[in-house]
Order: sequence, then C-alpha cells, then structure tokens
Amino acid sequence: MIAISKCDKKFDAYIKWLEYFKVSYLILDYNLPSTLNKLKSCSGLILTGGEDISPEIYCDWRENNSEHLYNPKRDGFELRLLEIADSLRMPILGICRGAQLINVFFRGNLVFDLEKIRNVNHRKLSEDEPRYHNINIYENTLLHSIVQTNSGIVTSSHHQAVDRLGEGLKINCRADDGTIEGIEAIDYHSHFLLGIQWHPERFTNFDSTFSKDLLLKFTIESGKYNA
Repeated sequence: MIAISKCDKKFDAYIKWLEYFKVSYLILDYNLPSTLNKLKSCSGLILTGGEDISPEIYCDWRENNSEHLYNPKRDGFELRLLEIADSLRMPILGICRGAQLINVFFRGNLVFDLEKIRNVNHRKLSEDEPRYHNINIYENTLLHSIVQTNSGIVTSSHHQAVDRLGEGLKINCRADDGTIEGIEAIDYHSHFLLGIQWHPERFTNFDSTFSKDLLLKFTIESGKYNA
C-alpha cells in the first residue's frame, strides 16, 4: 500500500495515474492529522505538488501580503510524514512541491521565484495546459537508471525550484536553462529517495518513461520494503 499526501488542486490526476497502473494507495490528508499514524502501515510515500512552502522553513522571508500563498498546516504535516518515512528508510517520491519539500527537509533552500531571480519561466501555459521543456539527466544517478536516457521532454508547472542542495542529496537532472529538475539521495543504492520537478501524473501518455517507469520502479522498491 502506497501512502500519498493530499493536495487541494488536481489531486484526481494522481489518483487516475495510480489506478491506471493498478497501484493500491492510502490518502493521508493534512486536514485529518490522525491519518499521520497510518503511514507506518504503508510501504512507500508520495508527496504531491501544490502551493509554495512557507519561506520561513528554509530561512527566507516572505513578501508583504503573501500569507494566502502558503499553507503552514500542510507544511507541518508533510514534514512530519517525511521525518517518519526517512527514519524508517521507506521509499519516498516527491513530485514538484514534494521535491522541494525534500530539499527543505534536508536543510536546503529554494529559488523563491524563477522569473524574478533567474529570468526563466517554468510556469504552466494555462490552468489546464502545462508547459513542456527538455531535461538533461546525469549518468550514475537513480533517475538515469530508471529512465535509461540522457534527456527527454517533461511537464513544467512551477515557479520555484531547488537552489542550495540539502544534506545528503545530489542533483540528477537540469533543464536546458540550468534549473534543477530532480534530486535524490547520494546513497540511492540503499534508500529510494527521489524528487522530480515535473508532474508524471499530468502526462497525456502515461506510458512515457518519465511517468510509467518512475512509478513502476517506485512500486518495486516499495514491494521490497514490505518483504
């Protein structure tokens, strides 16, 4: 059984993705704190996308009148999920915000706004249409071992990104403009900990290696955790 954190927008896309590949799942909802206790009965954790992480968590400051952009209740709930899953060496997959949260949890920080700071645009084209761009994948990484290619086209729907890496993490891919698009544990052979900036659940073709193979590898590793 895979645990997946609840988000407030487009959560049905994650469920459709999991059910397409017949993956059993359990929803952990930050609005229901008691669900936190159910994580230990699961064999893997997926952290979903969504709103920005409160800047105070990674020692940055927030702009005036920006309180509506953050959800401290969700931040605290998911950081606790990460703490439990990491302590148990449970397989972890972070998607978009989830990847950023992994980096913050391990004491890294984020680029607050890619357009303002780096002058690059990775936002979605519209509410229902993601942007697409190329990523370049580093060899000798967990990600490369999964997708078996050095580059590919992925979805893009974010305005923040990993900046200074958290402790024990390494970069596994970047966009052509240099933006970090994926991170993972340095000791990936002993712990499946993977963060990706794109949305595999929003691919029009789930059979893309950047959607299908990621999820299938995650479920295989989750099966080993249960063994």
